Order: sequence, then C-alpha cells, then structure tokens
Amino acid sequence: MASAKLLLFSALLALMAASSSAGLLDNFFPIIMTEFYNQAPTKDGYRFKIDDPNGSQREEMGVIMNPGTPEEELVVMGTYSTYDEKTDTDTVTMYTADKDGYKARYQIKNRKLSPGALKSAAG
Repeated sequence: MASAKLLLFSALLALMAASSSAGLLDNFFPIIMTEFYNQAPTKDGYRFKIDDPNGSQREEMGVIMNPGTPEEELVVMGTYSTYDEKTDTDTVTMYTADKDGYKARYQIKNRKLSPGALKSAAG
C-alpha cells in the first residue's frame, strides 16, 4: 500500500515538473490544442472542438447558469457530425443537456447529388 502511494506521488511529481517546464502553468486557464482537439476553459464554463481526420466533428460549450444560487446548474450545448462512407451521408446532431435532461435533434444529409443537379451542372 505504501509503495503504491509512493509510486502515485512520484508520478504526480514528474507530471508537475514536466508541466512547469513546458510552460503550462503560466496561465491559470490553459488552452489545450493538438492537431485535432481544441479545449479552452471560459469564465463560466468551457468550450471545446474536435475535428477527426475521418471528417467527423464535435463542438461543445458548457456554461454554469445562475452561479452561486440554489438554481445553479450546468447547461451543455453542442453539435456533432459523422460521415458514413458506405452510404455517403452526413449525420448532424444538435443537443442540449440541462436540469431537464438530454435533448437531441438530428439531420441526415446525403452527399450524393441528385440527377437534376448533375444535369444542371453539366449544362
């Protein structure tokens, strides 16, 4: 048990040393960016976006409503989209999660052009 605590403490110490040398502790609200992921804490919550290399995307924003009151709640709003290569369709889902639960709406879009659109484009 003591060796597990020592191992955990050593790992945390190494993580903190790596973070401070990388300059991540310079800003109280760090912005985390990688090639496909962007996350930024805000004054009242957070915002992030994921762009997957396969074309899928997700964007979300969380806000604390009525902070410091008995009615305080976290409200999360966002969208995500996926692409299905087999059917050549995009599915876009818009959602909200709050004290009343999770509510989602979606839309399916076929990327293929209709025959009329192809004729129009051909002239």
